Amino acid sequence: MEPGEFEALVQRANAGSTAAGIDLLQSMRSNKIRQPELILLHGGKLLGSCPKKLGAELWTVMEQVFLAAVELGVNEWRDYTFKQLTKKFPSSMRVERLRGIYKESVEDWAEAKKIYKKMLQDKPEDTVTHKRLIAMCKQRGRTAEAIEAINTYLETFSTDTEVWHELAELYIESCSLQRAIFCFEELMVSNPRSMYHVLTYAELLYSTGDYELSRKYFCLASYLDETNLRALWGLLAVNTMMAEKDKTNEKMAQLQTFTMERLKKAYQGGTPHCQVSLQLLNAGLA
Repeated sequence: MEPGEFEALVQRANAGSTAAGIDLLQSMRSNKIRQPELILLHGGKLLGSCPKKLGAELWTVMEQVFLAAVELGVNEWRDYTFKQLTKKFPSSMRVERLRGIYKESVEDWAEAKKIYKKMLQDKPEDTVTHKRLIAMCKQRGRTAEAIEAINTYLETFSTDTEVWHELAELYIESCSLQRAIFCFEELMVSNPRSMYHVLTYAELLYSTGDYELSRKYFCLASYLDETNLRALWGLLAVNTMMAEKDKTNEKMAQLQTFTMERLKKAYQGGTPHCQVSLQLLNAGLA
């Protein structure tokens, strides 16, 4: 999607055009834009005033509005759309999953789990349903169960990077940083040039005291994007820690000077906040 294209779609839909409302909802689905308030506003308007104009899009929009209503806790739209979907598709596996989500929304956890387990017996490769079981553990604050469920899932679906990232976040939440590091190693195998993966991996290494390897990955991040402040500040921090242990290392001093100069250049001519950071750097207090 081009810059400004989504905003233009929203403006046209806000103007009241039915076609623009349909286009907006289609775009949100295809680009995986998660704004449930927007979906409920325009989807509810379409379902309430001109459902026949939706044509083949009717049931897709119905499902979209149902999921948004569940997320926002708007029970009237949740109940209405779920009733219509189950009436139209009484034997659909997709609607059966929505039934599980409905049960989650009313906190009938046992019934939701029963529905998902039955679906997986019939179709064990259904990754979406596996993820609903994981999400249910997280909703209930059962982090240990969620971690166990994800590890079981990854035994079969080991290339699912989204779930590897979710596992890493749970390990960080549980202060299991070494295990989070392993997860980010898996993520970097799938996308070695991802700045987010490289930087987070470097920061985790720094947090566990592996300064040498942390420095290498902060250097890699700086190489990938020489203006990235997060990478430069990380490199400055790890250089400072290593310099305290080896104050005679000439290459370390050169790298520290290089990093300081890059940061100063990045902050020159910036906002007042940038000027404060520049003053700290010049004073050698960063």
